[in-house]
Amino acid sequence: MFPKRQQGFTLLEVLLAGFILFLTIATMTMVYRGALLSSSKAEQSLQMSAAVLPVRQIIADEVRKNSHLENVSGEGVFGHISYRWESSRTHIGLPSAILQEDSGLNDDLRYYLVQVDVQFQTGLATRNYQFRELAW
Repeated sequence: MFPKRQQGFTLLEVLLAGFILFLTIATMTMVYRGALLSSSKAEQSLQMSAAVLPVRQIIADEVRKNSHLENVSGEGVFGHISYRWESSRTHIGLPSAILQEDSGLNDDLRYYLVQVDVQFQTGLATRNYQFRELAW
């Protein structure tokens, strides 16, 4: 008599194949989740970086308008990004005597160097920036 041919898989082979499939799916899910989180963070960072220049101009105008004040602060929204800022005067100076004589400017003219701290926020992401502004 001929030995009976085996048909199908053993239980051990099926369990091992199922375990390998589970590990592959779990690994791919973790990789996809990581890529999705990185993409979201990069998008938020890009949005905040794109808002820096226009918001800086808004703040600079506000600082120049209120240059007579020692500290100025404010807040606003630019697109989906909210921002808060504070400025403090770091230096007061006078133009040179030559400039005053040549231009006919009076002695009251002063310039101010102002330190500005800005905090951008969108969703849960927060980013801080600092810059200096010249006001008169």
